[in-house]
Amino acid sequence: MSLDGKKITGVKALNINEESAEAIEKMVAKAIHEIRGEGLEILEIQTSSDYLIMILGKG
Repeated sequence: MSLDGKKITGVKALNINEESAEAIEKMVAKAIHEIRGEGLEILEIQTSSDYLIMILGKG
C-alpha cells in the first residue's frame, strides 16, 4: 500500500508477544475503536513477532 498523498498523524504499537489470539483480538478491537473515535484512519498495518504496528493518518 502506498502512503503517497496521505497525512501520517501517528503510530500505534501493540505488544502481542506471548498473548493468546483472543487477547490480541480484544486489544486490536479496542485500538480500532479508539482510533476511529479520534477521527483517524489506519493507513497501514505492519507486524513483527512481538508487535502489531498501525500507521495512523487521514486520507
